[in-house]
Amino acid sequence: MKNSKIIIGAGALLVGVCAAVVLTPALKTKPASSVQSVSSTAGEKAQSVAPVKSDNASAAPSQAETTAEAVSNQKDIPLPEPGPQLAEVDPNEVINMWKVDDKHPTSEDGGVTAYNVQVDPTIVTSLQMGQTLEFEIPQLNQSYKAQLTSTHNQLDDVHVFKGKIENGSNVENVIVTRGEIETYVTVSTEQGVYTTRIDNKTGRSTVVSETDRLRTITNFNDALPAPEVPITPPQKDNG
Repeated sequence: MKNSKIIIGAGALLVGVCAAVVLTPALKTKPASSVQSVSSTAGEKAQSVAPVKSDNASAAPSQAETTAEAVSNQKDIPLPEPGPQLAEVDPNEVINMWKVDDKHPTSEDGGVTAYNVQVDPTIVTSLQMGQTLEFEIPQLNQSYKAQLTSTHNQLDDVHVFKGKIENGSNVENVIVTRGEIETYVTVSTEQGVYTTRIDNKTGRSTVVSETDRLRTITNFNDALPAPEVPITPPQKDNG
């Protein structure tokens, strides 16, 4: 009986040892599988990041191509044509701006007498600083000389020239405003202000006294007379 118990105990001990031997490799291999899963996860992250770098690399050439294309388009834009070469100004030359029409010297402009004048269109197109121009004012039977001493440009290709009248006061000056179709000249004197509007193509124009034009506007009266309203003066209270 005692021998059978010893045999059973030894058998149980042998089974336990075998079980431990069998389980030990399984435990050793388990961390390897977990490491493998971690490494595979890291590899997937690296693969997911890699395409982003490739996208950035592919985007860079496209921006460079866009810049190169914009530069080439700017080169294709035509440059404005240079203006006509003007002759050198002769400081001793005096250019007569206009002449009165001998056949039809006067006309009417808004109730004011205007003098018809003819301008050489080439004079208008060749205006430049340093020129001395002479302006005949038929209303005063007098001519004024002025040298163009300043100029500036405005929108729509408008050129403005200014100059003071020779031997004139500070208020006497000339302003020439040249546009694409017409040119306006204003001659300011102590006797009045005179204006012309020149057709750049034909050179036809009229000299008008703005002082006379203003006088006709001032004398114009279209107001209706107001009826008189009787006013009774206040009376003293004797009470």
